[in-house]
Amino acid sequence: MPAAIDAALGTVPPEGCIVQLQGLSREELNGLRGVCLGQSREQEAKQRVGVRLDDGRELSIACANAASLVSFEDLPGKGIGGIARLPLGPGALVVREPPALLGRLGTQPDKKQFRSLPPAKQRAVFDLCDAYAESGAEEKTLEGIVATNGLPRGSRAEETVLCLLASRFNHSCAPNAEYLWVEDRKMEEVRTVRAVAPGEEICVNYFGDAVQLPRSARQAQLREGFRFDCRCPVCIAADPNSDHRREKLSKLGQEILSCRDTPERGLRIAEEMLEILQQESISAPRTVAQVCNDGFELSLLNGDKSDIQYWAHMSYEAHRLGWGESHEMTRRMRHYSQHPPSLASRSDSKAKPASAIAAVSTTEATAGTKDVDRNGAGQDGLAGGDSHLASLD
Repeated sequence: MPAAIDAALGTVPPEGCIVQLQGLSREELNGLRGVCLGQSREQEAKQRVGVRLDDGRELSIACANAASLVSFEDLPGKGIGGIARLPLGPGALVVREPPALLGRLGTQPDKKQFRSLPPAKQRAVFDLCDAYAESGAEEKTLEGIVATNGLPRGSRAEETVLCLLASRFNHSCAPNAEYLWVEDRKMEEVRTVRAVAPGEEICVNYFGDAVQLPRSARQAQLREGFRFDCRCPVCIAADPNSDHRREKLSKLGQEILSCRDTPERGLRIAEEMLEILQQESISAPRTVAQVCNDGFELSLLNGDKSDIQYWAHMSYEAHRLGWGESHEMTRRMRHYSQHPPSLASRSDSKAKPASAIAAVSTTEATAGTKDVDRNGAGQDGLAGGDSHLASLD
């Protein structure tokens, strides 16, 4: 078994994995979580590990007192996958790691960058899956490994990152976790999108909005891009009603684009989209936040204060789960849910704004909620969830 994975299964948490402190004499530390920083040579000799807590404190902790939230195990028919070891609530951070390699779409991997990695990390890179190497016929290549496992660097869609732990999570068409690139930290994160029980596999979505396609189309894309047949619960069930709901979700996503002049109809569509997302267990914060931001913008155009407050709160909750309380869009939407804005104050313009969210941002911003780059933080080039409607102009 690869050394990097063996560490995850043993007593030493892997670097980048989130750990929970336990069994310490300082009771106030027990139950706190932080990111594993790996081991120095001195810590390795003493069976200790570095941990950075959420408040920034860095501690040296005995490995036995740092319980990984996730272990990486060999799963029958699936290769290595991530298994929850402790109860995880919605929005729980399970991995925060810097990329091992940076790259760009359409270019060859930087082999000089690869050779500069420590030997252990070079081996860990080649332990990752290469979907383009025929089993038993071809050796893995760095090109194939990067093509299989590379993730987009947030809004910089042409840039990619290769991450050793994030690459180990398997796919599901009803995922319970989500990838997120955090540009401020230069880190890839994996967070749960719903409650996950100990022993449950943590799965992500490999192909973004294509998860809304019917089963046959999803299977075709995964087979072409990743060379496997998906056997997640949704695909195994092969429920035609699920296909119908997902097709309808895609159709509604297009219809809502034409609702700026009919915001009440658009709000009904947004409600229906959220209902389908819930039925299909598509609860990724990026997807939900986008619908909620559409609802927020439509409610602004409609002018009903209670609707504005409701959709601001829904958007706040989606951003909080996906990006945390400190993210700019989370803070902004929390402010709007407490102090509903209005477009009525913009009497200097008779035309409807290109983006209602942008409009209120200029008039309602408060300390700590400055305007945010709308192509900033999300994995798919979205500042949090963004809004379909804002892209019309």
